[in-house]
Amino acid sequence: MNGDRSRSGAVAEFVLLTGSLGSGKTTLLKDYLSLPDSGDTAVIVNEAGEINIDGAIIVSGRRDLPLALLSNGCVCCSVGNDLHAAIDELVSVRRLTHPAGFRRIVLETSGLALPGPVLRSLMAYGRGGFRIRIVSTLDPLNPMADEALLPIQMAQLTAAQSIVFTKLDLADHAQRSALERTSVEYNPTANRIAIADRHARARAVFAPDQAEPRRRFGLFEAMPANAHPRLQVFLAEWPEAVCWPDLRDWLEDLAGFCGDRLLRVKGLISVSGMPQPLFIEGVGGVFSEPRRIRLETPTNEGVVIIARDTSLNELSAFNRSCSASPPCLRLSRGAPYGASSGFISAAVRP
Repeated sequence: MNGDRSRSGAVAEFVLLTGSLGSGKTTLLKDYLSLPDSGDTAVIVNEAGEINIDGAIIVSGRRDLPLALLSNGCVCCSVGNDLHAAIDELVSVRRLTHPAGFRRIVLETSGLALPGPVLRSLMAYGRGGFRIRIVSTLDPLNPMADEALLPIQMAQLTAAQSIVFTKLDLADHAQRSALERTSVEYNPTANRIAIADRHARARAVFAPDQAEPRRRFGLFEAMPANAHPRLQVFLAEWPEAVCWPDLRDWLEDLAGFCGDRLLRVKGLISVSGMPQPLFIEGVGGVFSEPRRIRLETPTNEGVVIIARDTSLNELSAFNRSCSASPPCLRLSRGAPYGASSGFISAAVRP
């Protein structure tokens, strides 16, 4: 998608900041907004209550902050025209003094928000052309939600391209180690940001190009979700190149079969007639446009599926019934964190 460009020529991005209640989203965002290089950033804040406390906290530190407040309930329930109107207002006001627009807009969601409906709304927004990036916070002092909120936390963490560890100054070594393992169990494909210095951490989250070099695809790190019996990580692998209509239909059928149990789909697939594999990525039932990927070195291919309350037998039965060329399915049985499991084992560059 093409959209507004900043002064540096980069395509503006939309950062969806999500995470459990009390996991440090507002503090993380406020830390970044206190930096001088955040001047090209706008913020949309949504809370489930009628009083937008987080918005008041954020604006108290930056009186000139371009800020829109959504106080009409959880954004994933009320998403649509209100979110689009908030983006339009921020962009139109900005253009009065800065024709180049914003470098990024950050939406801080309520801890009760599901990422899928928000993504669906952003993809339907035809005037932005933003590159969408999802960040989820994880609190080492309270890493696990209770049973009632666990499905929401699963959806937030598995949707994230980056999981950021907050409150590291309050965590001991055992808590940090447990957090590392938990994040891999939830989302083996995510980039993990574990930086003790708060401002360096915030810059790495919201302006990664200005911090450490962004990590490219590396060794696929997969852990069986033993600590989370409701969460399963599957690998789907085709023995040979698959034709695009079959792959497209399989993805659509997978989304329809799993419904809201499908949390994340991500992988590389060789498609008949294409010299380069396709990068497939989906959050819930919302899929990004497939992209061709130029591999720097040969790599194994396949799709990671993260689902809730779904067994291998159930998914295998669906798989056999829905496609003329179904993939081979298996549960992820990854090596210990940091070791190679041989799945996605090469750096790739779009």
